Amino acid sequence: MNTPAETVKASEVEVEASRLVRIIAALVLIVLSTTFLIGVFDIRSPKGLDPAGPRFFPLLVTVAWLVLSIAYLVEGLRAPRTARESGRTWFEPVAVSALLVLYALLVVPLGYVIATALLFFAAARVLGSRQVVRDAIVAVVLTVVVYIAFTQFLDISLPGGVLGL
Repeated sequence: MNTPAETVKASEVEVEASRLVRIIAALVLIVLSTTFLIGVFDIRSPKGLDPAGPRFFPLLVTVAWLVLSIAYLVEGLRAPRTARESGRTWFEPVAVSALLVLYALLVVPLGYVIATALLFFAAARVLGSRQVVRDAIVAVVLTVVVYIAFTQFLDISLPGGVLGL
């Protein structure tokens, strides 16, 4: 017969599995961001790391991605091994990681505008938003604003894809 100390609750097993998945997702994000960071240095730029150059923003984004991935790993490692009411599951980090990989594969053939709008919309859905119209509008508007800012004001070329922008 099991003593109370030997009894394992199903919720504790689920929390430990969720914790493990978060740690694995964080490690995958660290590997991906490091890979992208290495790729940033393949961007040829006579301006080096000058903010007006084509290497600056990708460097800024990938460093931020790496820092946040490391923070996510630390949070996963520090999470308690017992059940708590957090409402978090393994699905969100794994799904967002998959979306980022898919985005990396589709941004050149589809183009920045289409791929990024789809990423924003899908990420909102994965993270629990149920406002379909609002999510679609925000995804498109935000993507177009960023596209115009980068191509017109910073003179940074983004993939045109099927729209040929």
